[in-house]
Amino acid sequence: MPIRAFTPDDAEALAALHRSVGWPERSAAGWRWLARDPARVRLDAPLGWLAEDEAGRPVACLGNFIQTFRHGERTLHAATGHSIIVSPEGRGMAPQLIRTLMGQTGMVGFYTFNANARAAPLYKRHRLVPWPATTHDLKLAWPLKRWPRAVSRLLRELDHRKPALLAEVLKRIPEPLTPRPRPVRQADMPDGVALMPADLPGNWDAYWQALVDEGGLVADRSAEVMHHRLGDPDRVRPPVLLAVREGGALVGHAWAELAKPSVIDPPVLEIVDLVALERAPEAIDRLMTGLMVAARRLDAAKLRLHLVSPRSRVRLGPWAERARREGGWGHAHARFEAGAPDPGLWQPTPYDGDYGFCLRPAP
Repeated sequence: MPIRAFTPDDAEALAALHRSVGWPERSAAGWRWLARDPARVRLDAPLGWLAEDEAGRPVACLGNFIQTFRHGERTLHAATGHSIIVSPEGRGMAPQLIRTLMGQTGMVGFYTFNANARAAPLYKRHRLVPWPATTHDLKLAWPLKRWPRAVSRLLRELDHRKPALLAEVLKRIPEPLTPRPRPVRQADMPDGVALMPADLPGNWDAYWQALVDEGGLVADRSAEVMHHRLGDPDRVRPPVLLAVREGGALVGHAWAELAKPSVIDPPVLEIVDLVALERAPEAIDRLMTGLMVAARRLDAAKLRLHLVSPRSRVRLGPWAERARREGGWGHAHARFEAGAPDPGLWQPTPYDGDYGFCLRPAP
């Protein structure tokens, strides 16, 4: 089956594939927004690839997200695959799509942070390894409300035992466990935590430079890239953006989105980014406290961090100890190319992958 690069003009074909697996559809405006990503534009990289059958019908797709990194004075690029969908008619196309993504030149690595248990073995065939080595199978969650999670478990059991009955239930209640969020207000935030505007504080560039100066391999959080990432036209509600300052200087930030992974899941406040300068380790505790407040205001059943690096697990301190462990399979995989910096310098958050734009928004 032929594979070709797709464009925003293919939005309806891509939406059909997304609908077939119950994933949120991206609008044509949403694909145009992704196409304007600064890293993709600089490299003129494909937005993704579409496989079609002999009649031109879409049978599989794979999105291509280019992430820019800074390592000191070096600017580097890596590619992460997202939205990989293979219909029954396109069975067997996944390896070809992945090889196409990994055939891109000029990349220091390729990775995915969102593999499910069934897909995880596929990545080993392409020399991707579970990564980070000690936390690739770890997700951390902080429960807030027990009853929505209990109802969700019952609905999953019903789906397993009597799917036809669940289908009837969903006809009457198309989106059970829909949250009833209240505004997240500055007055509710703990001392030292501020709600951050989507257009970013005026001292953001100094903060970004301070992150670079720490010497790690850090995903681009420049004002240009952040402004783009926060401008997703398919977003349902404003993100939760928090900041911690010391002496007027920005020393840490958090970004979270209210999501509902599937129709029968409870709402979750998903942490997209959680970062603080090395000189301000206490900022993580403050940000986590603020995120828990926001999760309650938004009627989330839990707060969750999908991707945990060795560094973030340490810096979470007691928060990591009292979190519930989720996952249990290698959901994060990476392959580093010749010339890449020491992978140990990279301590990613979900921001480094596709979580900022692929989460299913809570209705």
